[in-house]
Amino acid sequence: MPYFPMFVNLKDKPVLIVGGGTVALRKLRKLSPYGIRPIVVAPDILHGIATFPGIRLKRRSFVASDLHPRPALVVAATDSQETNRQISLLCHKRHIPVNVADDPALCSFLFPALVQEGSFSAGISTGGASPTAAAYFKERMQELLPEGLDGLLTWLESLRPLVKAAITDQRKRGVVFRKLFDAGMAKGAPLTQAETEQYLIGMPSDSIAKDKSIAYKAPGSVALIGAGCGKSDLITMRGLRLLRDCQVVVYDDLIDNTLLDAAPESAERIYVGKRNGVHAASQDEINQMLITLARSGLNVVRLKGGDPYLFGRGGEEMMALKAAGIFAQEVPGIPSPIGIAAEAGIPVTHRGISHSVHIVTAHTADTKEGLPEDFDALAKLSGTLIFLMGLTRLSAITDRLIAAGKDPNTPAAVISGGNAPNPVQVRASLSRLVQETENVGVSAPAIILVGGVAAIDLTTDIDKSKKLLHGIRVGITGTQEIAEKQMLALQALGAETEWVMRSAIKELPITYDWHIWENGENNSCWLVFTSANGVKAFFRQRAGKDMDFLAQKEIFLQGVKFAVIGPATGEALSRYGISADLCPDIYTSENLAAAIITAARPEEQIILLRSALATPTLPEILQAAGFAVEDIPIYDLESKPCAASLPKLDYLTFSSAGGIKAFYEQFGAIPEETCCVCIGSVTAKALAQYRDVPFLTSLEISAEGIVKTILHDREARGV
Repeated sequence: MPYFPMFVNLKDKPVLIVGGGTVALRKLRKLSPYGIRPIVVAPDILHGIATFPGIRLKRRSFVASDLHPRPALVVAATDSQETNRQISLLCHKRHIPVNVADDPALCSFLFPALVQEGSFSAGISTGGASPTAAAYFKERMQELLPEGLDGLLTWLESLRPLVKAAITDQRKRGVVFRKLFDAGMAKGAPLTQAETEQYLIGMPSDSIAKDKSIAYKAPGSVALIGAGCGKSDLITMRGLRLLRDCQVVVYDDLIDNTLLDAAPESAERIYVGKRNGVHAASQDEINQMLITLARSGLNVVRLKGGDPYLFGRGGEEMMALKAAGIFAQEVPGIPSPIGIAAEAGIPVTHRGISHSVHIVTAHTADTKEGLPEDFDALAKLSGTLIFLMGLTRLSAITDRLIAAGKDPNTPAAVISGGNAPNPVQVRASLSRLVQETENVGVSAPAIILVGGVAAIDLTTDIDKSKKLLHGIRVGITGTQEIAEKQMLALQALGAETEWVMRSAIKELPITYDWHIWENGENNSCWLVFTSANGVKAFFRQRAGKDMDFLAQKEIFLQGVKFAVIGPATGEALSRYGISADLCPDIYTSENLAAAIITAARPEEQIILLRSALATPTLPEILQAAGFAVEDIPIYDLESKPCAASLPKLDYLTFSSAGGIKAFYEQFGAIPEETCCVCIGSVTAKALAQYRDVPFLTSLEISAEGIVKTILHDREARGV
């Protein structure tokens, strides 16, 4: 689970560290650059701690009165788990931030991997998922920091009162500081007084604070950016670069919301969506808004669907900006007449069929039926006709074209695609197009395409795969990792997904005596993992117990062999630089047990590291074969619903026996028409205790296996 990063002022604040060993010393060294008043309580204290500048020592065991007066935070780093637990409980009761070494469950805060250079301080945390990853990114960040950063920050700090007094507008002030910072970074040192004044209008620096009329010299700007007509990755690289560097985003409907996340977190987001019949802001209001924002010194992105200049009123916005003297630029996007047609497998031009394409608005003001004045002339054109914003006028369009001489048998299509809420396409002859569209129930936005190319279907296997589960709704249960894998795979096949029951991993302290590992004297044994979660929990805990564990795992794990239940678990193990010695061909507990019995020697110990909710099948088979088995619960699952009631579902997936139990405790029952899918035989056995209706079981214990099972079921049903 990710932890929220906070930056706390600890200067001259009392910090209590309980413990006098190497862990306590390591924590003390991390905290000391922040000006703490350290207090160390322990019967035995290392020399390195005792000689630490400004240290206050209490050479005795911890007592509750050590929390009076109240310290700013507490670090529990004793050799006694019970003492550490007692300290944690007392601190939680008194709402004192506490960190317990090697036991995240007892912590209210964690120590991040720290990068500190003068006033610059960054904390990196993976929520305990991978200390190695945190250390890696710490090293990369240290490489990125420029020399002299502390001096640059000190200079910027000295300018804050000056600029704050001179510029009252917060957004404009932010732009000034950004420009000064960029200039200082480019120079690699603070600017001189003369260089600083180049960014300000007004008097020399000794008079600036007195002159309240100072303003930022450089004006703001506006970029009209076409976001394309579909997913976020259809935007151009130039558009994405400008979006990532803006201070304000003014956006429309039908924009992939992922693009809004690409803007800086500090950027203001202003919605001015315009759909047929619904307007959040008039065009004149939008024009004036862009001008006002730019004049205040901000870099503005106007994010529009499709292409700004193709019936997107981008031209009107550009004319207004140019008339106001605002620096502006247009970044083209994939227009909907071309992109939506291509998504449906229709090329707008094709050799021997169409040598031209004509894009027409069906939303013209002050004309009969809202169609262009020269509409009848369109019927005589041999190329492809594409009408935008014309779904409500479809009958008028087809009638007028046929009346003007267009062959009623001309291929035609109505397509709603891209980011439309209800994507669908209809293909029919021109004379049948209205009826077929009404039968399907197409809703705006949609394009209308008339011409021979409407009979072409160039969709690829990838395009067709997106339709395999079109209209199917799948409910998903399980942890974020496995749920996200299922959702991405199912959505790629056209299914709608909903995460109905979320499970979170709760790591449990390992009760096994690991002293033989710490001395590198362990006997030959097998470590057996039945899930990727077990792998992660094990390595997190071992790395927490010994900082050198990951770096020297070859020594610690000498003589150890590894068995995994399936390739996903094996992949998780490989991330720690270890290849599994054994993985069964069929990913079940029974087959895993059989493979271990064949590969292991009788004298080798079998250590199972798995969920507290795991069934006894695996250890029972191994023990019956004569092996010494340690079954260690290393994590548990905590589940909670995502909604008060269960939505209507075609399929419902389960990835653990514990998840089934939690689901029935919350929802009570599953509608008979909902087909359940279990990740494996163990999960299936658990479901069979609750449900008499037939259900599906994946042969592969993986998210991919669940998706394959659903596809096979659809194929078996002939749909």
